[in-house]
Amino acid sequence: MQRVVFVGAESTGKSTLSEHLAHAYDTVAVPEIGRFIWEEKQGKLGPDDYVEIAVRHRAAEDAAMAQARRWLFVDTNALTTLLLGMEFRQVGDPPPAELLRCAGECRARYAHTFVCADDIPYEEQDVRENEAWRGRIQRLVLKDLDARRIPYTVVHGSVEERASQVRRVLDGVV
Repeated sequence: MQRVVFVGAESTGKSTLSEHLAHAYDTVAVPEIGRFIWEEKQGKLGPDDYVEIAVRHRAAEDAAMAQARRWLFVDTNALTTLLLGMEFRQVGDPPPAELLRCAGECRARYAHTFVCADDIPYEEQDVRENEAWRGRIQRLVLKDLDARRIPYTVVHGSVEERASQVRRVLDGVV
């Protein structure tokens, strides 16, 4: 079993794509745990909340591995959690050690990292910022992956086009 992670700014189709591929590969997907905690606390998070998000997300991944077949599709990771915590100024400098540890392990944790491009229409939601924010976060995600030397593939287009791009990469891995 190998983990495949989808990262990118909000409203870039990570959830939709991970669920779509889980269905296509007859396996499971792990949703973005941070979204549930963010909504529960109405966006009022502190450093300990971001640690909880990272730890609970990793635990959800680990638990899902028992049901996964070949691939486990994961919606976001601790790197994005760290990045958003810092951008929302809810995580200080330096960030909590446990959050840094979880983020630091992302390079080796996933067989492949896919970045969902921000080329799809922005979907407004009460818990989201705006389209300009999405573009800013998207640039930061790419910059962070490059700085950490984490290989990634950017996927573009519709869900079906993105899924086809992912399938070409994953089928080439085996």
